[in-house]
Amino acid sequence: MKTKPIALTNGIVGLVGGIILLFGVWFIAGCAIGDDSGIGIAIIFLAILKIAILTLGIIGVVYYKGDLRIGTAPDVLLIVGGAIALIPFLGWIGRILAIIGGSLFLTKLKNFK
Repeated sequence: MKTKPIALTNGIVGLVGGIILLFGVWFIAGCAIGDDSGIGIAIIFLAILKIAILTLGIIGVVYYKGDLRIGTAPDVLLIVGGAIALIPFLGWIGRILAIIGGSLFLTKLKNFK
């Protein structure tokens, strides 16, 4: 029997991570206003977050394969969202897809007992 912690983690990371990535440009700009020491850390944090969304989507596909409670849409949205978020000028599309995938994971939690 598949458990729900992975679905909960994917939902939270997809939703919150997508929102953080969506506002990441302003986060980097805010780091640039002060001293320049925080820009590199901010860029590395956002890159790790993009890779985490992609990785959690892949883990969700493997773990919930054939499980009708989750389906494939949230996993595919996280994978595509994480992959597109890595592309510089198309990143905003990936961020929105990650938010949608994360929210779908959170709505599927009610299927677990």
